[in-house]
Parts: sequence; C-alpha cells; structure tokens
Amino acid sequence: MPASSQKNNSRQTLVKYAGRILTARPYFRVQLREKLFRRAEKEKFTNPGPIIDSILEDLAKSGYLNDQYLSEAFVRRQLSKHYGSRIISLKLKYLGLSQEAVAEALATSAPLEAEIASIRQYLQKFPHLDRRKLISKLYQRGYSNRAVKSAFDGGYLED
Repeated sequence: MPASSQKNNSRQTLVKYAGRILTARPYFRVQLREKLFRRAEKEKFTNPGPIIDSILEDLAKSGYLNDQYLSEAFVRRQLSKHYGSRIISLKLKYLGLSQEAVAEALATSAPLEAEIASIRQYLQKFPHLDRRKLISKLYQRGYSNRAVKSAFDGGYLED
C-alpha cells in the first residue's frame, strides 16, 4: 500500500472517530487530542502527530472544537455547583487549558457578582453555623478572598 494512501486512510479513520465522539459530547482540544492518539495507537498508525494536528485545526476552523466556549460553560456549571474560582481554575488547568484561557474564562463567566451569588446560595444550606465556620467552608470550596470578604463585609449576608 502506498504511503499517501495509508496516510489518507488513517486520516479518514481518525476524522470519523472524532466526529462520532464529538456528537456524543463536546471535548476540549487536549482531551480530543489524547483520544485521537489512543485511537491511532490502537489502529497501529505510524507517526499520527501531524495528521491529528491537522484534524484538530480543521475541527476548530469548522466550529466543532471551541475551547473558549467550553471553558466558559464549565465555569458557569462549576459555579452552580458552588465551587469557587480557585478550584475551578485548578480543574480547568487539569483539563489542559493554558493559564491565559483559564483567566479569560474566569473573567467572563465568573465575575465577582456571580461568585457572591454562588456564595449566598451555598450558605443557605448552613443557617446554623457561625461566621468563622462559614468563612472556613467558603475557603475550602475555593472561593476567592475578595469574594468572601465582599460577601460578608459588603452587606450581602446577614450575621
């Protein structure tokens, strides 16, 4: 089998696989890259790196791969689960996003007001705890120092 035909066949196989898994749920670029490398290894493709990079670029240009959109949605979902910006940042870094992408996602989707609203909702679960224990719980959930102080000192919460 000629080399160009084998390369075309491996690209076609990986594109089909990427399309199939992206119909199930969206993936970050790094996650999809790992999945494509595992598939290429399973199929015993030689030197799949350039092929995978070109597939990822094509998917990004077509709009099927958008890390910024996914990271913003991830931040909103984690805020609704009452996690603070510090823990969300760590989770996004673990998913393979760059520091700049994490900072941008947090800036657009988790402003101070959204974090304070999340704090207020989370603290409704603990009406019997005193202020010191509530603050401790908030820091454990990864809320920023600024959000915690604003929530208590800004008059957002009653003592």
